[in-house]
Amino acid sequence: MQAELDARLAALGARGHHTLIAGAIQGQRAVWSGWAAAPPAPEATSLFEIGSITKALTGILLADMSLRGEVGLDDPLGWHLGSLRPAWRHREPTLVELATHRSGLANVPKPLSQGELRYALGLSRRNPWTGVTASDYAELVAAESPRRPPGSAVGYSSMGIGLLGDALASRAGRPYAELLRERVLEPLGMTTTGVTSVAAGTARVVQGHSRRGRPRPPLIDLMPAAGSVHSSVEDMLRLLEHCLKPEDGPLGPALELARRPFARINRRLQIGLCWLIAAPKRRPAVVWHNGGTWGFRAFAGFTPDGGTAGVVMANTARGVDRLGFALAAGDPAGRARRPGRPTPR
Repeated sequence: MQAELDARLAALGARGHHTLIAGAIQGQRAVWSGWAAAPPAPEATSLFEIGSITKALTGILLADMSLRGEVGLDDPLGWHLGSLRPAWRHREPTLVELATHRSGLANVPKPLSQGELRYALGLSRRNPWTGVTASDYAELVAAESPRRPPGSAVGYSSMGIGLLGDALASRAGRPYAELLRERVLEPLGMTTTGVTSVAAGTARVVQGHSRRGRPRPPLIDLMPAAGSVHSSVEDMLRLLEHCLKPEDGPLGPALELARRPFARINRRLQIGLCWLIAAPKRRPAVVWHNGGTWGFRAFAGFTPDGGTAGVVMANTARGVDRLGFALAAGDPAGRARRPGRPTPR
């Protein structure tokens, strides 16, 4: 497995990446490999932005707090979040509707959406979040007024998961970064993982790059629960090991609840508490999420019935889903197909 992983990572790196790292689990064995266009290669504790894989961690946090009786999955958002709320035309979404992207909210506040797209594609040099204060963000959220009622079709929303994280933090009476560390990261032994503002103080953070190879700044926005976590391959493998065998470690019931399907996206794709569940033809279901920021791409997934898992992280805004899904499906040779709906942000 090590030789196959090394070869696949080198082949992916030749397609324009700067630095890559990947890990795989098959049964009782876990391996990882690092690659760089120029030395040094990344280490097991090197930190990469994982983007929207953060959402899966938020889903685990929601599961844990619901099992503790601190929140209910069917609680309306407003029960736990004060003034930071959109102008709902219909009823407020519940926490589970936020976690399954059925809130009716757009991905990001509309005034920022075009700027995000242009910056992500390299068509603009202006980071749309530069200069946006907490009060500015509150005004942007308050101006949102979704036309679609909650609980209807799935519509991917980082803003919705951001508000979910804010609600959980408000209910617990502590910042999201601190709450995530106490309730999820520390119990799972993820000692190098944290929200960007926490993790950025260490020298292990690698530099992100655009698709064209230009250095990009860290993702710093006001939706930390949606995409602001740094992690290492060492920590991500710990997370996936616990997800494969939740009954053997801490947060077992929460990990099981988070991966349970709560809504259907299409015939072969469902969604749990932020985790996506793909059901390929004639193959076991894969639980997964991917992520992307201004200068990073990442994928993490596992196959509960197959005992396999995989993670890939890159410091270039080029896709890694195909390799990640192959590793998660226990197919390092690359025959497994990638999931049908990538969610890079």
